[in-house]
Amino acid sequence: MIDRPVQKDTVHERLIGKTGRHFWRALEELADTEEFHRFSRREFPMMHRGGITFDRRTLLKIMAASLALSGLSACKGEEDEEALPYVQAPERVSVGVAKWFATAATFGGYAQPTLGKTFTGRPVKLEGNPDHPVCGGATDAFTQASLLGLYDPGRSQTPLHLGKPADWNAFDAEMAAKADELDKTGGEGFRLLTAPFSSPTLRRQIEAMMQRWPRARWHICDPLPETGRWNATQHIFGRPLEFQPAFAAAETIVSLDDDFLGPGPRQTSYARAFADRRRLRQHMQGASRLFVAEPTPSATGAVADMHLVASHSGMDRLLRAIGARIGLKGLADVSLADHERQWVIGVSTALQASKANALVLVGVHHGDDLQALALLINERLGSLGNTLHFSEPVNAQAPDGPRSLDVLVTDMNDGKVSTLTVIGSDPAYFAPGDLAFRDALQKVKLRVHAGLYVDETASLSHWHVPLQHDLESWSDARAVDGSVTLIQPLVRPFYAVRAAHVVLEAMMGRALSDRDLVQQTWRAAWDGEFDERWRDALYRGFVSDSAAPSLIPTILDRAVPPAAPDAPSGLSLVIRPDAGVWDGTLSENAWAQETPRPLTKIAWGNVILISPQLASERKLENGAEVKLTAGDASIHGPVWIMPGQEANTIAITLGYGRKLKDSIADGLGYDAYGLRRSATPWHIAGVTIEPTDKMLQVATTQLHQAIDGFDFIRTVEVGQLDPHSRPDQKQKPPSLYPDRPISDPSWGMSIDLDLCIGCNACVTACQAENNIPVVGKELVAEGRQMHWLRIDHYHEGDATASKSYFQPVPCMHCEQAPCEMGCPVNAAVHSIDGLNLQIYNRCIGTRTCSSYCPYKVRRFNWFDFTGDDAEQIQAMRNPDVTVRSRGVMEKCTYCVQRIAEARIVADKEGRPMHDGEIVTACQQVCPTQAITFGNVADPNSGVSRLKAGLRDYSLLEEANTRPRTTYLARIEDPSLAKTEAAG
Repeated sequence: MIDRPVQKDTVHERLIGKTGRHFWRALEELADTEEFHRFSRREFPMMHRGGITFDRRTLLKIMAASLALSGLSACKGEEDEEALPYVQAPERVSVGVAKWFATAATFGGYAQPTLGKTFTGRPVKLEGNPDHPVCGGATDAFTQASLLGLYDPGRSQTPLHLGKPADWNAFDAEMAAKADELDKTGGEGFRLLTAPFSSPTLRRQIEAMMQRWPRARWHICDPLPETGRWNATQHIFGRPLEFQPAFAAAETIVSLDDDFLGPGPRQTSYARAFADRRRLRQHMQGASRLFVAEPTPSATGAVADMHLVASHSGMDRLLRAIGARIGLKGLADVSLADHERQWVIGVSTALQASKANALVLVGVHHGDDLQALALLINERLGSLGNTLHFSEPVNAQAPDGPRSLDVLVTDMNDGKVSTLTVIGSDPAYFAPGDLAFRDALQKVKLRVHAGLYVDETASLSHWHVPLQHDLESWSDARAVDGSVTLIQPLVRPFYAVRAAHVVLEAMMGRALSDRDLVQQTWRAAWDGEFDERWRDALYRGFVSDSAAPSLIPTILDRAVPPAAPDAPSGLSLVIRPDAGVWDGTLSENAWAQETPRPLTKIAWGNVILISPQLASERKLENGAEVKLTAGDASIHGPVWIMPGQEANTIAITLGYGRKLKDSIADGLGYDAYGLRRSATPWHIAGVTIEPTDKMLQVATTQLHQAIDGFDFIRTVEVGQLDPHSRPDQKQKPPSLYPDRPISDPSWGMSIDLDLCIGCNACVTACQAENNIPVVGKELVAEGRQMHWLRIDHYHEGDATASKSYFQPVPCMHCEQAPCEMGCPVNAAVHSIDGLNLQIYNRCIGTRTCSSYCPYKVRRFNWFDFTGDDAEQIQAMRNPDVTVRSRGVMEKCTYCVQRIAEARIVADKEGRPMHDGEIVTACQQVCPTQAITFGNVADPNSGVSRLKAGLRDYSLLEEANTRPRTTYLARIEDPSLAKTEAAG
């Protein structure tokens, strides 16, 4: 053997990958410089403080919510005997071990259809209802996190009168007396304020109340109004209508600041349909092009084929230029920069090629005129009725329209409101700053609040009464397509709480159960068929043929709206809901708080997003506190430099700045509602920022386990997707270790990066399934988060207009696993079916396996998150998964408990396991079905067919670990990329 010297440059070139492309996760260039040391001290403070410091009381408060799944002293854990189990349980479920109930959780007023898994009356997991046409078995991160809300000991548990504990009898007596008074005056001075809802029963009750008290009025507090779309459809069609896009039919989608793949109640439905279209492109069965223009990066923009960074006000010019190029009359020439013109040319060319199979959308953050112009463009293309359908509004609409809350505040200030009942909302927090809702509320003589928490509105009310959680209630609601779901409880109520239906009846001096009230609604609708249809709806999880009819309305006004006035110079502010806590309704949910946001990877707080250009101009760095001023209102918060953000755009998110006693959200972030204006809730021009010379801690995982410069992300061109080609048999590189024999079955996973939208549903589902604790802001900032699955976010290109890529990273389950070779006590072992297992009783915490793992997918349990729990709490989690103690290494197991469950069922039935019978938690929840799991020893299994394809690749192939988890490269259109580069 000849000993040859190793050239350092040659080794480096081989290790950085085969593509020559540069993907990065951090803006800073890491080097041995003073700038790097400042960066290191900021991002990894434990390395410079000499140890970890955190507030133990805060940690225990957070863990109380995370660990109290059925471990509450007041929780009986009893099933509701009236609820009916799902008629066909998933095959992996062993009969007699768990019961499944078809039900729903509500989000933004819409039903999110689910199956609830219960053990001995304890709900432990939510899955999407596979029979429901909206979700097809998937859910989003918010729905997964709703399970934790059921068990939250911080929930309101008893009525309060003037801030002191009271009982329901006293409340009922006072409400009955008030109802008698209102009967005499026809409801004069009474107002009802609700959150957005779609419940037919609640709507029936409110209509009955308004008929009984004709002088009363009903209002809706919607923190996330879609006013522009309602007004535009009212103007164009003569009535407000709800958009029902058909993404699966759209060959070309143009999004102007519409994050339709981003978080929200429609994410599961939209992402599923979008992925269906993308799969057709993967098999060369048509085009699937996505063009996005936006001022601040979004999940939709991250997967765009052609992306444009543009200001909020620039959307008007872009849309008019597109309309003019496709032949819409009445549009004058507009001035565009070269890169904008190139984007418009690419968009208009694709639209004209797709015609009726094209779809143009404008984000709900924009006004009436822009929405109306988009509708006219869609009509010109022939999209109406093909890729864009409409329905009657699914959520109930207040009589006063989208500005209903404004009307209520005006009447309170004018002394016209003597009694206000708020159900399921927190207007004292949600209301825009210019409404001064809290001041107006003080003028109301009797204030009643019903909610899950003692929130800001509850603290200002005379009466606060606790509401039931969706998962312990009888109710009904409509999904985003209008289909009705009967919500049945998974468990009897834990506390002295009531359903919103029952509270509303009490306001009218009546007493009925929530089940009776829901049955009244459907008994009247179904008449003599009630019993049969009621049982069928409970079994299925939805009412058959109840989706809202698709409408193709007649256009009444084709006049092109006038151009928007020129935007004022200076900085512009855009306001968005948070991808974790949404509008603040999940701010008490520890799972939602700790899940890193898809693009920033920030948890436990919000930041003020600024562009790299603005950061350079103002000499600002991540974490620097600034004062952001809009008119006479201001907030303080840390800045965060966002690659790909428009130069003069500042972005902030809602849901933080809560001031609640004993709340896990208390003191986190800033309150963006204070800056909002009721007339323009999403955008404010002419804002200013001033540094305060302070640095604030920001908990982010973006730089954890970061190894920039390697080709972790691979891409292929559309023209390389020949379905008839046969790839050559992949050759395994040589190894110093003998090959392991492949048994049957042998498990593996494939993750399609062309379908992943970084939505975090898999992360939260894994946390719920595997009893993973939360650790709190301080420990996340120290790099001690416990998630078994992370989603890495990479950038490519210049920071001012970078492209984004998502990559979920679970355990790779390597065939030649370094963790197994390095463990001194044989705690990391290889199973016969190919899994890297961790034997907790052997682990002594050397963390050798983590050091040896090139993928950094292991988590060390530094602190005892469960040891001090009461006996009830220790028995509360998923009983199929061990609750780990301090000092052990833990990681993804491919949901080994689900594998074992399926194997037991197959053995009992004397048959082999079928392909697709085992579904991991991350695979089950994924709305785009980007994750495939199965038997790699079977060449005909779904996962084997994907791994045999041209797009399959492994992370760090040069490490020769031979991982069972591999990836499918993202597909890119080189023609669009060249057009964008030219721009």
